[in-house]
Amino acid sequence: MPDLMPLLATADLSGLADREGICFATGRGRVFVRRYARHSDFIRAAVRSGNGQDRAALLTFHPDAYPLAPAWLTAIAQAAPESADHRPPSVPTGSVRLLADMTPDHRLGIPRLSDGSVGWSIPGAVARVWPTGRIELRSTTGPVLAGQLEGSQWDQFQVATVADAGLRLLCAPEAQHITRTGQPSGWSRPYDRPEPTGNGRERKGGQMYDGSTRSSCSCGWTTTSPSQLGARAMAEQHRREATGQPPSADQPPHA
Repeated sequence: MPDLMPLLATADLSGLADREGICFATGRGRVFVRRYARHSDFIRAAVRSGNGQDRAALLTFHPDAYPLAPAWLTAIAQAAPESADHRPPSVPTGSVRLLADMTPDHRLGIPRLSDGSVGWSIPGAVARVWPTGRIELRSTTGPVLAGQLEGSQWDQFQVATVADAGLRLLCAPEAQHITRTGQPSGWSRPYDRPEPTGNGRERKGGQMYDGSTRSSCSCGWTTTSPSQLGARAMAEQHRREATGQPPSADQPPHA
């Protein structure tokens, strides 16, 4: 029964004997992990979809990634679709990168390789996703998290969540707080918005300008400022405070 299964989040996968397989509980879905022969020292994990029946992902881990595997597999189980079929995903990789929190801004565009894959890097780790659901996250110190997401129900939001979870495990400490600043809300007619905006700027046609801009961080922090300049300043302040960095020379300490 599922409630008798060991919890994956606290599992020590290095203790599996050769060819031993165990089914773990994750709080949503199940994960079956099997250790292969010692001469090919790796474990393979099958993540079930939310209904507990269909396989939604197949991952392979080598010994240096064993300590990271439980947390990443648990995150994959949480993100997995409710059901899965035998068709491969068809994921817009550019959208995955845009949606991922653990990614820098996209001012230079999103280059793709000829196979449709998209990659990006953050301090300490690199990511690459393929439109077929293949995903690979590499640490600059060695460990690799990689596998194949299965079933056409995977979408770009779920794949971005999986990439974020892996990159948080692999990245350098300073990359835990990657901030982004959006674009101002811009021009609109007052009746297009539920509340009056404008910041005093109006142009022909009754349109009002709203400079409010959202800034966010990969840790989940988010705020909205009256201007894009203010949003950038708030993002920098958050990053400094979260990482313990001193204020920059041209900016006074925050009161």
